[in-house]
Amino acid sequence: MANAVYRALLAKLLRAWLAADRMPEHVAIIPDGNRRWARRRGLPPAAGHARGYQVAKKTLDLLWSLGVRNVTFYALSRENCLYRSREELENIHKLLSRAVDELLRDKRVESGQTRVFFGGDMSLLPAWLVERIEEINRATAGNGPYTLAIAVCYSGRWEVEDAVRRSCRGGEIGDIRGSMVFGWLPEPDLLIRTGGEMRLSGFLLYHIAYTELYFTRRLWPEFDEAELYRALLSFQRRERRFGR
Repeated sequence: MANAVYRALLAKLLRAWLAADRMPEHVAIIPDGNRRWARRRGLPPAAGHARGYQVAKKTLDLLWSLGVRNVTFYALSRENCLYRSREELENIHKLLSRAVDELLRDKRVESGQTRVFFGGDMSLLPAWLVERIEEINRATAGNGPYTLAIAVCYSGRWEVEDAVRRSCRGGEIGDIRGSMVFGWLPEPDLLIRTGGEMRLSGFLLYHIAYTELYFTRRLWPEFDEAELYRALLSFQRRERRFGR
C-alpha cells in the first residue's frame, strides 16, 4: 500500500513536469515481462498476459489523454507464434479476440475517432481470429485522427521481405515503404520496452531509424503512470537532430 501511494504521488509530480507541446506523435511499445511476472507469483502465463492486457488498456487511455495520436503495441512476434506452447498461444488468441470485441464497442472507435489496425503474418493465426481481425481492420479503416496499431505474428525482417515481394514489378523494385504493413503510419518518435531487456526483438526495424529508445526494468504488468511519465519526460529532454 505504501508503495502504491508513493507511485501515485510520483506520477502526479512527473505529470506536472510534462510539456503538452512536446508530446510524441507516435509511441511504440514492446510490453515485455508478462510471463516473468506470473512465474514470480506462481501463476500460469495466462495470468500474466491477462494482467498485461489490462495495463495495455490503461496505458493507451493515458497516451490518448495526453494527445499522443498514434500508439503501436508489439503483441506477438513471429517467433512467439512459432515456438510458444499451444496452450499459451490459444490463451493469447482469446485475449486478442476479446480486444477486438471491446474495441468495436469503444466510444472512440464507434464515433469514428480511432482507427484500429492489426498487422503481421496472418498465416500463423487461426482462421477464426483472422476473420475477427479483418473485421475490425475494415470497419475502422476510415477512422481518425487517433490510431491503435497492433503487431501480431510480426517481425521487422518479415515485413521488409514481404514488402519487397509485393513491390516487385517486372523485375524492378517499387515503393518499399508503401508496400509495408505499417508503412502508412508516421515513424515512431518514442519506443518503450519494459522487462529489462535492451534489444528490439525485430520490432519495426525499418521504421525506427531516428526513434528515441527508452528501456525500463519494470515488467509490463508493473508498468504504471509514473513509469509512463518518466519515459515521456526522458523523450522531451532529448535533442532530436535526425542526422543534421
